[in-house]
Amino acid sequence: MFYCTLAAAVITGLIRGGKLTNLTKVKLNHPWLVFLSALLDVGLLALIKNDFPVTRPMAFISLSLQYLLLFVFLWFNRRIAYSWVIALGCFLNGLVILINKGSMPLAEIGPYIGKSEFANSYLLNGKLLTYHTINENTLLWFLGDVIWIPAPFKIFISIGDLILYAGAFLLVQHLIAGKTKKTIE
Repeated sequence: MFYCTLAAAVITGLIRGGKLTNLTKVKLNHPWLVFLSALLDVGLLALIKNDFPVTRPMAFISLSLQYLLLFVFLWFNRRIAYSWVIALGCFLNGLVILINKGSMPLAEIGPYIGKSEFANSYLLNGKLLTYHTINENTLLWFLGDVIWIPAPFKIFISIGDLILYAGAFLLVQHLIAGKTKKTIE
């Protein structure tokens, strides 16, 4: 769904008279922070998927580092238009995950995706440490992945995801349209 959001942003920016080459004018500070955060995420999921004995504290530390790296990146790039919207979405996601000990609250997914899906089988077996089905101990459950997006996506997303996607859409279309110099410092 994120890729569709980016595609829509590119199309909107082009319709507004922009050029893709305007993206090359953006000077990101410390982009390696995003790549390192993504590497931590991919690494954690690979360990979990390959039945490496990942503990909840290990997952919590990994997720904490991921969000710390993202927030530092966003801070260094705060002058870029709409980065604050992306930061707000990241903050809401990070808040609900960290307050629930490194686990994103998730609505009951069985009725939506079936019991044979990888994520659902791992969730039911307690192996998907980065998610948990909402229960009476879940804090701020309404910030979790509780919004169902039907076909073709068939996913649950959070309020934080919606805000993050909106920020990414606004940022990309704005940069492609290239109407102001202030946004590309």
